[in-house]
Amino acid sequence: MVLVSIIIGLGIGHVLLGVGGIVDRLSGHGRPLRLSIAHAAWMGFLFVWMILFWWWEYRFFELQPAWTVQLYFFLVVYAVTLFLMAAVLVPRSWDGVEDLGTYLIERRVSLYSLFLLATLVDLIDSYIKGGWGYVGDLGAFSLGFSAVSIPIGIIGIRSEDRRLHTVMAIVCLVFQIALGPLSLPTLGL
Repeated sequence: MVLVSIIIGLGIGHVLLGVGGIVDRLSGHGRPLRLSIAHAAWMGFLFVWMILFWWWEYRFFELQPAWTVQLYFFLVVYAVTLFLMAAVLVPRSWDGVEDLGTYLIERRVSLYSLFLLATLVDLIDSYIKGGWGYVGDLGAFSLGFSAVSIPIGIIGIRSEDRRLHTVMAIVCLVFQIALGPLSLPTLGL
């Protein structure tokens, strides 16, 4: 799990550096920066997802004591997918970034494609942990989020409507914050 933890740590670090870059720009360093609720909600959503991913996967050995190379590579791919979402969401260089809403819209195809991939990988991950019984034990709320994620991803790829992106990002953030405490008891806590 060390490699997976490093990848997730890099993703979390990238999101936090993005927050730092935003704070720096808002404090008067560089050109003014226009904020976006959608961008902020996606950053919050991804931050929470990466933290919960680490928590769930760190405890994976309790559910799956015999690991295979395939399982290990699968977990690495899951972590890389979340890291790539962070890389798409947060600019490496703030030069030329003046509006985070525009930045999000310009990168929406990559972001929402990775979001759909991560949702699929998350479902497979849940299945690996205990089959359909485990997936069902996560509850209707968790399955509902997975079902809602598909239209959110497709609409996100196709739409340039900022209000729609804001609503979808807030829905995802609320679901993610609510899912953590709801699903933790299924891990024996």
